[in-house]
Amino acid sequence: MRQETREQLLNLLTEKKALTTQEIADSILLSRSATSLYLNELLDQKEIQKNGTKPVYWSLKNVGDNEDVDVFSQYIGSNGSAKKAIEKCKAAVLYPPLGLPLLLHGASGVGKSFLAQLIFDYLHEKKCNGAQNFFVFNCADYANNPELLSSILFGHTKGAFTGAEKEKKGLLAQANNGVLFLDEVHRLSHENQEKLFQFMDTGKFRPVGEEAELIHSNVRLLFATTEIPEEVLLPTFYRRISVIIDLPTFHERPIFERIELVNYLFERESKRIKKSIIISNDVFSELTTQELSGNIGSLANQVRMDCADALRVSPNSQTLFVGENKQSVIQINYPSDLTSSVEETPLFAKKITPLLQITDFITLKDELRAFDSQYLENTVTLINDSLALNIKTNVQKQNHQIVDNEILTKEALDTVCRLLQVLKEEISPQKIEEKMYLFSKQYPRTSLLVTNLTKKLPMEIQSFVTFFLGVMLIGKVSEEIRYQALLVAHGNTTASSIQAVANKMCGDYVFDAINMPLTSSARDIIAEVNDWLSERDTSEGVIMLVDMGSLTQLYKSLKPQILGELLVINNLTTSYALEIGQQLVNGNLFYEIAKTAERDFITNVQYFEGFAVEKNVIIASISGRDVAKKIKAICEKYFNPDIKLIVLNFSELVNTLERAYSEEGYLKETAAILTTSYLDNKTPVTSINLIDVLDEDAENQLNIQLKNLIHPSSIPLLVNEFIHFFSKEGLSEKLEFLNPDVIIRQVEDVVGKCEKRFNLQLNAKMKFNLMMHIALMVERTILGAEDYPVPEDINQLSINSKPFYQNVQTIFYTLEQFYKIKISTWELYIIYEILIG
Repeated sequence: MRQETREQLLNLLTEKKALTTQEIADSILLSRSATSLYLNELLDQKEIQKNGTKPVYWSLKNVGDNEDVDVFSQYIGSNGSAKKAIEKCKAAVLYPPLGLPLLLHGASGVGKSFLAQLIFDYLHEKKCNGAQNFFVFNCADYANNPELLSSILFGHTKGAFTGAEKEKKGLLAQANNGVLFLDEVHRLSHENQEKLFQFMDTGKFRPVGEEAELIHSNVRLLFATTEIPEEVLLPTFYRRISVIIDLPTFHERPIFERIELVNYLFERESKRIKKSIIISNDVFSELTTQELSGNIGSLANQVRMDCADALRVSPNSQTLFVGENKQSVIQINYPSDLTSSVEETPLFAKKITPLLQITDFITLKDELRAFDSQYLENTVTLINDSLALNIKTNVQKQNHQIVDNEILTKEALDTVCRLLQVLKEEISPQKIEEKMYLFSKQYPRTSLLVTNLTKKLPMEIQSFVTFFLGVMLIGKVSEEIRYQALLVAHGNTTASSIQAVANKMCGDYVFDAINMPLTSSARDIIAEVNDWLSERDTSEGVIMLVDMGSLTQLYKSLKPQILGELLVINNLTTSYALEIGQQLVNGNLFYEIAKTAERDFITNVQYFEGFAVEKNVIIASISGRDVAKKIKAICEKYFNPDIKLIVLNFSELVNTLERAYSEEGYLKETAAILTTSYLDNKTPVTSINLIDVLDEDAENQLNIQLKNLIHPSSIPLLVNEFIHFFSKEGLSEKLEFLNPDVIIRQVEDVVGKCEKRFNLQLNAKMKFNLMMHIALMVERTILGAEDYPVPEDINQLSINSKPFYQNVQTIFYTLEQFYKIKISTWELYIIYEILIG
């Protein structure tokens, strides 16, 4: 750049606070590309700075702008995997008076020399004593000549050995008030190690040939080795090294750092050859996953060789292309207009992290989608993000094989990739695993789909992508398909090809698939299917379409592993899969699907005839399947473990009863039916309306109706849980703003205290009414309910000889403090009336 242009640019930026590349180009009458080139040259010389991404703004670098910039930030991973190591380096070298001896340990090419240079730069920046000069010596250079090596380190006197025609200063003397970095220190002979640790103890040494005079030198010592220090260094020397820093190999580093390193190496080559470089993501990704013996050093050579080969092919092109696939690429521009990272990322991470405390996954999805739309979508770019490209490519490839619906995951993947950029160092894998476990319980089918979609991703990011992709797909995958469905066939892609077609035509994730080698036996198939079953909830039932093997052997071998029913159809075709899949999507019952297959399919079908083979209790609610599932969860705590609890939609229960009325023995294994409303039941099976648990004689009735299904001692506990549940469900509809989950627990505590304080034993119906009344009373009081005069002196009232007013005030004190309210005398009087009524 001409001096005239340089001054023109600096003068322009002196007058204006910040300008874009185009604005500067227009002002100095140069092309945008030439202007960008000159600006990047000034940036490299640290005379100007740039901010933002689209567009970039250029401004003068003010004195003091860099005071807070840590030189170690140049070390990729300084805030990641190397953070603790760098903190140890800082602590060691700042220790007075000349720091502590420090050894960098790691394989060849991991960056020991680079880190040593940064340590010196750090000392120099901090204006520390003993940081005037930096001397580097590789002890391996003269390892076969220990005398010469000793001379280089300690110096020699004239005539000390043949050829020593004059006195020579050694490195220890030359490095006085400076830093001496000894690489491959294990190559020092034992004698030289002894001489060196004596210097470390005293700060003095003797040159070779000197017998009397000791020379003093203030030297900071840094060492490096590729070997295990305690095995290759003298114990006396090793003990004097206060701090050892272990540096990981390239492939041991986190994936984000490996990507950043490869990107940096290509950027370095771009500046070297002054050309833009486009790299196929296949090549880029392979470079990030290689295990090279020379680590970053070998990687740098490979990147340079790739660029050299591209330059040979297109010597006159301003843009070089590395690799063959031009569809998915990483682009390194020269000169660069883009900063490598988004400055707002830490702020975004700080804003998102509290959202992750949300326990309701639907709310979490809505919040994440809103945050992405408001903050990330137009700020965090996925262009040139190799990891995002790999994630999207891998997941969409799995998508094509499983459901063949790329639109299903397209937007969700973009959101997940942006979240990964922002949160990559903020969430522990353990936290993600915990959340994924809870998610899989609430959304089992969505969880299974995303687990299959992400199974080819690197392990480091797999759990993150699986969880957040699952959250973003809530509502896109039906959780109402109750039965597990599997396609099994010989061939590399036979089953998965039919799976993709069937799932796509059914418009949902219905089938899984297992492709078996042509040589597989029935035993091999059973082993594979058992592995598949172990990861799934089979309590509702399993439907399999297979193209091979003994049907009876398959059925008998697999049925014991399945909690629910098993239907095996010994023929796998696309039309059969579509027929079964449509029935599953439509919510047909297992028995109906089995009967249809037996009637319409020209093949062998095996299943158990009847509603269920095990002793069971049916649970259904006119309020919906979700309510029935909650009732099941309560029952599971108290019913005998050999009783299978089956949840049906209320309409399915009605159909089942109609079939049972016409087909004798259809419900022979069903011991009871639990509902939440009146049921027209003409079968011999006992039906129980759970709302009746609020009646006075509920416990005695349940003891009779549930005999042999639940232990008598568990009946009161079951009744209390149902009272809690129905109170909460009822309050959810009546309360305007109080949280039913919170108030119901508080009210239960109050009712329990009333029973204990006044020696009362309230029946279920009384408890229910009292709990509902108190919860609504609290909300009324908060809203400022009208007060009324009490018809009698409340101080004179008592229950079972216990003063009512004084005791009830004590009972309600905690509740009043929690909600910052004062319950009126009138409201307490009403409670008295309920208790004595």
